[in-house]
Amino acid sequence: MNKPNVMRPCRFQLNRKGELTYQDRRFACLIQDISEKGIFIICNYNLGIGLELEVKFELEAGLHFNSKIRLRHIDGGCFGAEIIEVDHRSDSNRKRFLDSNYYGQAWLPGSRLQLEA
Repeated sequence: MNKPNVMRPCRFQLNRKGELTYQDRRFACLIQDISEKGIFIICNYNLGIGLELEVKFELEAGLHFNSKIRLRHIDGGCFGAEIIEVDHRSDSNRKRFLDSNYYGQAWLPGSRLQLEA
């Protein structure tokens, strides 16, 4: 049975400590990976799908990344978040990080099989 491939941006492993902010509350988190459009995060707090938060972490020493994210899926304290807003400096830092650590790979598409019930 042929399944269509769904293209998605390539993901890059990070394992960085980060901070989530919602209104005036702050939560510690662990950033597992990042792509051009999203971030995979582990957090020990109950958060809901669709919630919009700020995330801050260092890609590497001196390369800060700040953005606004929207939670897209949650499973046991792990969630995928869509990057909905990123400032110019953070976007530049992300590109610099990817170029220095994953040169030539940032533009490779990731893919996954589309599963049907």
